[in-house]
Amino acid sequence: MEEIMWDDSLSVGVDVIDEQHKMLIERINNLSKAVAKYMGHTKIIETLLFMSEYTDFHFSTEEKYMKELDYPAMDNHLKQHEEFKAMLSTLEEDFKEDGATKVVSKSINTFLGNWLINHIKVVDVNFGKFLRDKGVTMVE
Repeated sequence: MEEIMWDDSLSVGVDVIDEQHKMLIERINNLSKAVAKYMGHTKIIETLLFMSEYTDFHFSTEEKYMKELDYPAMDNHLKQHEEFKAMLSTLEEDFKEDGATKVVSKSINTFLGNWLINHIKVVDVNFGKFLRDKGVTMVE
């Protein structure tokens, strides 16, 4: 997989969300490299578990503000978050069962990477605009 590089097209304009997205991208890149280089079962499982935990943390940050500010597209956005978590869980199970196969590697590269980039560029950018329109530029 070609490494995912952060650029301005991925910025939602809310610093903490952008920083969390950068961390998710970094972890997807690391996971992809670990699988591609067969870095060992333990390292890959640790990275997958971190991805899962960090995803929950990141999504809870977004969801907190969606609820507090009555975000009109919240239902669709929450469904997409659940979709990503389900994909990550399936990937984790596939890896535990089959190891670092080409299918697992392709799932990381295509499924997780492309989903995250598309989600950020479309769904999260709209959410960032909503937050900025509400006067929220720095979420803590």
